Amino acid sequence: MDLGEFEAAGLYDPASPEAGQRAELLAYLVDLGCTVEEMVASNERGRLFALAGDRLIVPGRDQFSLSDISLATNTSIADIRAIWRALGYVAAADDEPVASPDEVEAVRVCAEMAALLGIQGVLGVCRVVASSLSRVADAASAAVRTQVPQLALGISGSEVVTARTFAGVATFVPRLGQAMDTIFRHHLEVARMHWERSDSADLVDSGTVRAGVGFADLSGFTGMTESLSMAELSQLLTGFETVAEDVVRQGDGRVVKFIGDAVMYVTHDAAAAVRVAQALLQAARVRGMQARAGVAVGAVLTLQGDYFGPVVNLAARLVAMAQAGEILVTDEVVQRVGGAVETEALGARAIRGFSHEIEIARLR
Repeated sequence: MDLGEFEAAGLYDPASPEAGQRAELLAYLVDLGCTVEEMVASNERGRLFALAGDRLIVPGRDQFSLSDISLATNTSIADIRAIWRALGYVAAADDEPVASPDEVEAVRVCAEMAALLGIQGVLGVCRVVASSLSRVADAASAAVRTQVPQLALGISGSEVVTARTFAGVATFVPRLGQAMDTIFRHHLEVARMHWERSDSADLVDSGTVRAGVGFADLSGFTGMTESLSMAELSQLLTGFETVAEDVVRQGDGRVVKFIGDAVMYVTHDAAAAVRVAQALLQAARVRGMQARAGVAVGAVLTLQGDYFGPVVNLAARLVAMAQAGEILVTDEVVQRVGGAVETEALGARAIRGFSHEIEIARLR
């Protein structure tokens, strides 16, 4: 290894107190097959210590521009720009090299889907993918940081130690991507089956689906946050989310999202939504907590992985009205579940956001 070449490239300073560590890092990168050009580009990003891992996570980065992708996919540059942004990438000049070969193929898939589904529909899917994978990335990064502190230069005190540690962790990335492909296929199948069971074929043109919609949250959560440490709060929320995910799935439902201490879920019918609400409250009691829930049923708009409309708003209002340990439901839910559950009519109530009073009931 010729240190003079690295010195000329601005990668090595023999007068630096860290010259020995830098020489060790450069030797490690050379052994991995990294080129001087790769090292210079990585050093300009302030990440020479991370190059060994970065090249595993994004092989062949910054080779193709958006114009190159447009030409390769026979897609307008305007659509390529829109897809690029919707996937969560920073907007770039059309001729700036920003994409790897794999990223070109990812955009190609989206462009070909747009030819079938329309650009706006595909952009919506791209935004959901970007948002979801951003959360996955944040969760993975946080888990790794807490368990592998040597990833931080300030803790390891050595570029080569951090480089080797990061490279070791990064070997999981391609395998995780393969695992996520398998898991995506499972959830795609579940989503399709959920729609089929909802008996909503006649609504397909409207973008709506018949569903039972439920909200459940922990009672007294605000008070608990004042008395719990951050570690205890984290454990509480993680436990709640884990239990809620299990309960909803076992009840043939789908978790839509968590909002603080609340979970929103949908089911294919009213009876399933009620069963899930009951199971959530029971699970909370078993763990020494109290929860409350609200359930409504009807046609809801499905958009980018979320659900919207008056039925959703009503279920959210009902959980806010419920007391600890209560499940409030609409009269339509009562009618659909028949005598399967015992209810107590509470009469018509004025509910914020609705121009007319709503008949509601409490599950006994």
